[in-house]
Amino acid sequence: MKNIFIVFALLFVFLTGCSSTYKVTYFPTKEKFYEEFNDTFKDREAKVILTNDSCFTADKGVVVKNNLVVCYSTFENKRPQKFILFDLSAINFAGNNNQSAKIILKNGEEFNAENVLTTRDSINFTEVRRLLKIDSFPIDKVRTVSYTSRWKGIFPGMKIGFASLGILGYLIGKNITEQAGGHPENRESQELGGFVLGIMTGSITGSIVGYIVGYDVQYQFNP
Repeated sequence: MKNIFIVFALLFVFLTGCSSTYKVTYFPTKEKFYEEFNDTFKDREAKVILTNDSCFTADKGVVVKNNLVVCYSTFENKRPQKFILFDLSAINFAGNNNQSAKIILKNGEEFNAENVLTTRDSINFTEVRRLLKIDSFPIDKVRTVSYTSRWKGIFPGMKIGFASLGILGYLIGKNITEQAGGHPENRESQELGGFVLGIMTGSITGSIVGYIVGYDVQYQFNP
């Protein structure tokens, strides 16, 4: 049992270090690097680290434009609203939660609302709007842009689990058969069975761990 915990710990350690780094020097020209970068990150949530070590998430993509790294992210803007009930066309509450709703006016305006409170002749609520924020930085101020792919973590995890638990299964089978004694052919069969079971268990377990840990893909602008 102790050996199994050790293998699981090693799986996490190995997979935490699984990543790919792409640098400008890996490409024929800077333009090719920027072109692939834009194809990769234009619609993808990304982690951006600047050369001053500040870090933030751009959940709506990152692109390179005119020697700038442009980051798109969303944020919530909230403001109080009040209307008389006569102006309302519909109130669609979210499930059984009477505090959140979509409010539609007769003129066609729609509001995502929370903290909804109705009185005899009016409705009060907090309007919630998701707005797009655009930040841009000179290329020489950006260190790395990266994302974590859970699906890409499956195959490395499967390979590590295949090897580690396969070996562990063989050793456990060998230890059990040596203690139990018996005919050498039976011992070889049990050792092989332990190895096969270890491979199967390791492949499945490694794939799951690899998916959980993920695989980091990093594009490096400045070291």
